[in-house]
Amino acid sequence: MAQFRPAGCAGNHLTYSPYVLPVVIDGVRGIVVDQRLRDLEPLAYKFVVDFARDNHLKTEEREI
Repeated sequence: MAQFRPAGCAGNHLTYSPYVLPVVIDGVRGIVVDQRLRDLEPLAYKFVVDFARDNHLKTEEREI
């Protein structure tokens, strides 16, 4: 998801999109998807949601 950045944001090959970030919460690795991605890049958001569903990944919505 690194290619989905705000306009004018620098992008090295080992950086993350500000809309999809890796996290560890309570010792569990995962990603946080910023809800703004849904409006900014609907296909990217759909890709993330579909990937999680297709791979039987646990998902939940919460504010952090």
